[in-house]
Amino acid sequence: METKLWPQLALTALVAVVLIAGFLTVGGPESGRVEQRDDQRYRDLIAYQSQLICLARADGNTALPTEIADTVTCSIHLSDDALLPSEGYRYLPQDDGTYQICASFENVDALRKRQRRTDISDEGCLSGKID
Repeated sequence: METKLWPQLALTALVAVVLIAGFLTVGGPESGRVEQRDDQRYRDLIAYQSQLICLARADGNTALPTEIADTVTCSIHLSDDALLPSEGYRYLPQDDGTYQICASFENVDALRKRQRRTDISDEGCLSGKID
């Protein structure tokens, strides 16, 4: 009995097309790593923002601190895989009580779309006001 080669070739071609379409749609492994790093940076910014609010409200105060530091009253809660302590962030306090905390994201547009995070600006900043 003789086997036909064309069904095997067609199935192989179909699998190859599906794999290529998957990589084009979702991205490859590096795209996933970029997403993980950006998600971690965002979580770090949220932790720094919480720390900032705690420092501003400590002892009944409502003034913005000059720096975001770990204190006895307010302790920064960062995960073990936090990136921003080593990469750095920008804290921009304003005289009117508003502030921005910014980080360098690899793909901030994808972060905003993927997680529906509209609170982060195109420049990678979270903004707020201490009341």
